[in-house]
Amino acid sequence: MILTTELQKKIEHELLNELPIRVKDNNIEYNHFLIMQDKDGYWGLYNNINGLEFIQRFFLRSCAVMAARLYEKVKIQDFVTVKSLDSSYRNFSNDIITFRYLIKKTTDDVKRDNYYFRLAECILKSKEIKRQIENLYRTIFR
Repeated sequence: MILTTELQKKIEHELLNELPIRVKDNNIEYNHFLIMQDKDGYWGLYNNINGLEFIQRFFLRSCAVMAARLYEKVKIQDFVTVKSLDSSYRNFSNDIITFRYLIKKTTDDVKRDNYYFRLAECILKSKEIKRQIENLYRTIFR
């Protein structure tokens, strides 16, 4: 989907009215936290009060933003929950990639069936975790 610059500015303006988030280049600023993408594609959460202090690394950008909000509110148990969901989603995403590769490369029908079963199971579990992350995001930013 191609966004015109006017539409993009309108969406950013509406988003900034709802959340205290600023986007500069590929970095996200949430209050005094900075979320930057590293060379591996992960999102690092940094405290930006007295220089950059590394807090945690996340697979999903939305989880990093939720974690910044929870870290700011000192809700460590919920922070750990977000980190756990993020790690589970990352693991299932990696498993999906692995099983798709193994399905293409195997010549044994029994192994291929087993890989298809495990792939379907990973897809279902990753969708469930994604739904949990979406619900948690809505809950945190209310």
